[in-house]
Amino acid sequence: MFKIGVNGFGTIGKRVASAVQKQKDMKLLGISDISPSWESRYAAMNVPVYMSLKEYGKDEVEQFEKVKKTFIDAGIEPAGAVTDLIDEANLIVDATPEGIGRKNKEEIYSRKKSLHAIFQGGEKASIAKVTFNANINYKDAVGEQFIRVPSCNTTGMLRYLNSIQEVSDVKDVIINLIRRGADPAEPNSGPINDYVPTEIPSHHADDVIVADKRLEGKLITYGVKVPVTLMHMHNVVVTGDFPSRDKILDAFDDNLRIIVLGGENGAPTAAEIIDANDRRDLYQIIILEKTVHLHGNILLFSAYVHQEADVIPENIDAIRASLGFEDSYDSIIKTNESLGLKETKKRLEELFPVS
Repeated sequence: MFKIGVNGFGTIGKRVASAVQKQKDMKLLGISDISPSWESRYAAMNVPVYMSLKEYGKDEVEQFEKVKKTFIDAGIEPAGAVTDLIDEANLIVDATPEGIGRKNKEEIYSRKKSLHAIFQGGEKASIAKVTFNANINYKDAVGEQFIRVPSCNTTGMLRYLNSIQEVSDVKDVIINLIRRGADPAEPNSGPINDYVPTEIPSHHADDVIVADKRLEGKLITYGVKVPVTLMHMHNVVVTGDFPSRDKILDAFDDNLRIIVLGGENGAPTAAEIIDANDRRDLYQIIILEKTVHLHGNILLFSAYVHQEADVIPENIDAIRASLGFEDSYDSIIKTNESLGLKETKKRLEELFPVS
């Protein structure tokens, strides 16, 4: 039984914690947060809550006493310090804000030499030897002490580009990201009434190439933020040698974390898909069948990426890989079954059938 702690309990951390609890080969020892919130109060109903600090290495006992008071005043009896959680755990999933994971690695995770850790896409790729995708480089991650799971958008790209490369010779890829303005639970980040262009190229191409070297020199990404919270949308243009449109669609469908959707009204909207999924997290990438178009040596299509949830299955598989579980397919199946991906796929395909 893998003993897991989750450090950081925001958008990703709370979802990873919930997913860990659904695994038969894992035990969630607790979560750690830097300050009390409704989310940590919610966590305290189910698991022990530990305390993190902004800075380590100086007056830690005194700092923890001050933080403990803020938790108790908020109605949460902390189980201890994050260092106590580290002492018990085999692995920590670090879901802290961007840049904090590297400090945690250097200041507290290093105290236990046998501790493994999973970091998120907000950290630079250099934080770990492997930037992880279960379909592409699971074997490279087996036994690695530190692994990085890239961002939601990068995870989506890795899934559908891998599927295309399974049946095609890809020459070049251009991806335009229509990015949600903020997570639904981040009111301070939005809503916005604007189009906010990102730099060209965006960082996503570099992140994809770290995990999939086949795309080196072939991929460019750019995007624009829009006042939407539901999902990101990718408009993808691929040049190469392709077998046929049907075989491309089959390749997408063969990926256990992609769903191809159609519908009598054309391509379903993000809002329709989220509502049809009972307003729950969507772990798979959605390919819109009506947008898949093969024009000679050019393939075009659009995809939806659920920014809050698509990286969660990858975190679970990364845990197994890091702690020595070697069978990538078996891990993917275990994770998918525990999170109900097959049921989600069946329900959405029935509601939005491909013609």
